[in-house]
Amino acid sequence: MADWRTRSLWLSRKPYEPAPPLDGDLDVDVVIVGGGFTGLWTAIHLKHADPSVDVAVLEQRVAGYGASGRNGGFAMTMVGRNLHDLVRKAGPARARATRLAMRSTLREIAAFVRDEGIDADLTRPGLLTVSNGPEQDERIRQDLEASQRLGLDDLRYLSGPECRALVAGDRIRCGHFEEDALLVDPAALTRGLRDAAVRLGVRVFESTPVHSLALPRTHVLARTPGGDVRADRALLATNAYAHAVPALRRWLFTIVASIVVTEPLTGEQWKRVGWEGGAGVEDKRIMPHFHRPTPDGRILWGGRDAPFAPGGPDPRQDRSPLVFRRLEETFRWTFPQLGDVRIDRGWCGPVAGTVNCFAHAGRLGRGRRVVYALGYAGHGVGPSHLTAKIARDLLLDRDGGLLDLPMAAKRPVPLPPGPLRALVLNGSQRVLQRADDGDRGPLTGLALRFLE
Repeated sequence: MADWRTRSLWLSRKPYEPAPPLDGDLDVDVVIVGGGFTGLWTAIHLKHADPSVDVAVLEQRVAGYGASGRNGGFAMTMVGRNLHDLVRKAGPARARATRLAMRSTLREIAAFVRDEGIDADLTRPGLLTVSNGPEQDERIRQDLEASQRLGLDDLRYLSGPECRALVAGDRIRCGHFEEDALLVDPAALTRGLRDAAVRLGVRVFESTPVHSLALPRTHVLARTPGGDVRADRALLATNAYAHAVPALRRWLFTIVASIVVTEPLTGEQWKRVGWEGGAGVEDKRIMPHFHRPTPDGRILWGGRDAPFAPGGPDPRQDRSPLVFRRLEETFRWTFPQLGDVRIDRGWCGPVAGTVNCFAHAGRLGRGRRVVYALGYAGHGVGPSHLTAKIARDLLLDRDGGLLDLPMAAKRPVPLPPGPLRALVLNGSQRVLQRADDGDRGPLTGLALRFLE
């Protein structure tokens, strides 16, 4: 357990005292397995909806140990791969409703952090999405056209010089800017959510792995080393760690995302890249890069390679020197003016993905007592708040107007079983990486037509 601070910059930045583990049996209305964004937001939403609901959260390590404490800290409106992809897969009406719900969600997150006094270094500098090549130009255009078709005003086109006025990357050709996006310290936000949930009466137990979840006829039984939790309902909010559940593994897959950070930049080095507004930046590769300033004056650089993990999350994959070197290559390619800035460290984290790139919330097993919510494909900081509302409604057996959103209404696409699954996922990744690196062979052309 002592190694959790080493799993990301975020997890090591600020002091944290984990909650004690469960010690003894417990009876509650709802047991939530997983102490990340989805589990904690759901607990908070449940208590806001009905303060009398007795909720317990069981976290196998510490709050935010998984993807919630290892990501880049971008809270965006993105659901699916991009706005164009959302329209294509969900239809115009559902896409518009989802986009508006996500814009509202980001405002709610910012207001909650402010009202609860959570020290998460939250800012609202906006998101700059950029193109570094002709095919990325087309993806910028597709998003802008999708926004116009939906009658939205949230994306603004920027020429190359306008983009470079925000951040001085000579490779940038054009882009679009979205004001709604937030940047946060994700581990600090997760810990703040834990404390807020406790203030509402939620019982949170860390260092409490759930070994099994049984379904007797009248209740759910979560078995842990310290005792059994008997509940009327349960939520599985373990994201990539849901690989352990066969019924979810059939459509959920795990990839390993990576991030590196520089040493803190000097004032003179920051002047070379501009970036006075501090916007988050993401490019339009199929497997995109994302980068941002950190609160302590570093540049965080992530994305690119995301190898498939056939056995689910594995701590041995939390460091990958090869991937870190490839990330540094693209950092140097983008910012050649920062040749004297050293890469300080890197980390990896397990990410749960789905074929259609939508997170999903639904029910599992007999009796409709078990709900799951997971599968954010690396973009869960914002959508987890909204998906947790859907999970809340499923747990309370009510329709709060959110069940028609694609996170609930679009059924996940199942993956092939056994060795064929690994063959499909590994093969798809290699093709997409070659496409991002400029390969225009028949397979990459077919993949691009399928995606776009």
